[in-house]
Amino acid sequence: MKATGHKLALIVTTWTALMRGEPTPWLPDLLDENVVWQGLLPHMVCTGRGQVLERMAKLRATPPRITRIEAEEFGDQVAVSVAGPDLPENEALAAGAPRSLVFSFRAQQVIHIQSFVSRDSAFRRNTAPES
Repeated sequence: MKATGHKLALIVTTWTALMRGEPTPWLPDLLDENVVWQGLLPHMVCTGRGQVLERMAKLRATPPRITRIEAEEFGDQVAVSVAGPDLPENEALAAGAPRSLVFSFRAQQVIHIQSFVSRDSAFRRNTAPES
């Protein structure tokens, strides 16, 4: 059994490497085969390891400057919020707006990623995905 903080270290290490455009050879093993990444809007969803890896590869290809990162592990979840001047506009957020995610784990693999519109909503401890 891994000590508390292990999941936090995995996510911060991986996310930092992605945002710097660095290789992450451990990433496929970190993601469950059936992982789901739910974006801010219902149609913004990646299902399965392949789609999530494709999305993350796009992040690595044109990594934005990140000037702030905050992360917290609570139980089987890790919340992360990043900010930076190069974060692109999308259908739900303005350019430069912080991005916040919660990564949910089963054992040592990420089974669900949820995007949130604010740091505060991501860091609430009641964000478990529906089963």
